[in-house]
Amino acid sequence: MTSKFIIAAVATFLTAGAAMADLKEGLTALEGGDYQAAAQLLAEAADAGEPEANFYLGRMLELGMGGATDMPTAIELYKLGAEGKSAQSMNRLGLLYLQGQFVLQDYEQAGELLCGSAEQGDANGQFNCGLLKMQGQGMEADAAAGIDMLKAAAGQEHIGAMNVLAQALIAGEVTEKDEAEGLRLIQRTASMGNPVGLYSLGQAYVVGLGIDKNLVEAHKYFNLAAANGHPDALQARQVVEQQLEPAQVLEAQRAARIWRPEAVEPKSLLDGTDPAPASE
Repeated sequence: MTSKFIIAAVATFLTAGAAMADLKEGLTALEGGDYQAAAQLLAEAADAGEPEANFYLGRMLELGMGGATDMPTAIELYKLGAEGKSAQSMNRLGLLYLQGQFVLQDYEQAGELLCGSAEQGDANGQFNCGLLKMQGQGMEADAAAGIDMLKAAAGQEHIGAMNVLAQALIAGEVTEKDEAEGLRLIQRTASMGNPVGLYSLGQAYVVGLGIDKNLVEAHKYFNLAAANGHPDALQARQVVEQQLEPAQVLEAQRAARIWRPEAVEPKSLLDGTDPAPASE
């Protein structure tokens, strides 16, 4: 596929005039909301041999940024990117094969792509490949290798990987039990405002997992998790509230009200990180 084909496919984004084939400039234009300039720059970068440009063009078409969505062309762009060893293209295309969305479901193809992305050090690929190895989906199950992948992604502060790894370490069923490390990971994702981390930290305070049992703190974190959309936090908060005095409930609510997450870089819609079967 040449730049002429790509530019034709994203014609709704384009204006007249040439631009440098520069991925960085294309991404700057994209972040600034100038979709027409971004498409032109990215198309030229892709034609000049930059595989990651195909990924970003594909995401623009998948999300309808600057025009109508076009999944068939987006998939072709992901395939081009994957052929050029674009880790992000491999991850996104692998997830589509895994889900059977807009392409035939194909677990083997999904595994090859996701784990290929992981081999290049991509945190999303490591997370998704790790889950597939643990579940044996499209490949022979290998829990130890899956845990290693999750550890690699967690080392890059991938929230989903940290949450899944934390539960594995606490349970000690597929890897050596390490409650202290599991708690550390939960505390980290909770500090980032992740609802799973917030809920899990509330659970830790309920049972005293590596920390002193504290139902006021548990109520606070269940309250925060509920506010951030965790489906089980409402009931958990209610159960804890029944064990607290009215003054303690007010104390917990005040603590939740003043709590703030640590500043983290916002997750872009463009990164294509829709997770494999385990939730973040």
